[in-house]
Amino acid sequence: MLIMPNNKYLSSSNDIPKQIEISGVNIEEFNFKENLKKKSFFKKEDFYKRFLTLNGAIMISKPFGAGEVNKFYVSLYDLIKNINSEEVFGVKFSSRSSEKIVYKNSIPFDKFTIGDIIVATSQGFHVQGAIRHAAIFDSRRYHGSIDDKCLLTAEPDQGVIYETIRFYRENFSEAWGLTVPKATIEERVKAIDEVSKFVGKPYSWRADKNDDENWYCSKVPWAAYKKSSGIDIDGNGGFWVLPIDIFISKETEVFEYSNS
Repeated sequence: MLIMPNNKYLSSSNDIPKQIEISGVNIEEFNFKENLKKKSFFKKEDFYKRFLTLNGAIMISKPFGAGEVNKFYVSLYDLIKNINSEEVFGVKFSSRSSEKIVYKNSIPFDKFTIGDIIVATSQGFHVQGAIRHAAIFDSRRYHGSIDDKCLLTAEPDQGVIYETIRFYRENFSEAWGLTVPKATIEERVKAIDEVSKFVGKPYSWRADKNDDENWYCSKVPWAAYKKSSGIDIDGNGGFWVLPIDIFISKETEVFEYSNS
């Protein structure tokens, strides 16, 4: 029997070596975590009541269509015209105090595998929609520290960058881990490799989804899958793909959640 030392995820039979890695990703570890995730999926509908709504609708980008009755759709125009500018980014300053509200969560990363997506939000009214931020996880850059820069996204004034887990834990009151069950390990590796080529490209909230020169946070994971495998994780096919659009997508499942 072939014994692979120092790796709890590896197994073998018939003395035939198995392929251990694909582009730096341990296959047995990936499969082990994927099986764990399948046992811990959340119902997305259970979270809808927690999201900020406008006229009874969760704020996402696709406008109402003729005869459309889905209560989770609202136009970005309707969202913007009702904005309270003091709360656009989820932080409201009291007239009596300039102290900033601190948000935190403790989302674990023990089940995250390459290509998984983190989305996060905090209390308040956000121009980004019901969820404020999104990134895609590159396990090859994660070495066990919350300060490892392993989450690929885009930020104003910085463009496409890698961020740390610490950033997501210390700036948002809620965070979710999403996976794309249909995507193979090869497609997930390719997804990361496709969008990592755009690190350093500028940020623009106005960017078309198919514009490779300008980016925003949730466009990064969307483009990763669209370019690598054709999987469209935009839940409504609007001009923008907002973090909430990725959350409601039929192509994603929630496997992790934290609000503390």
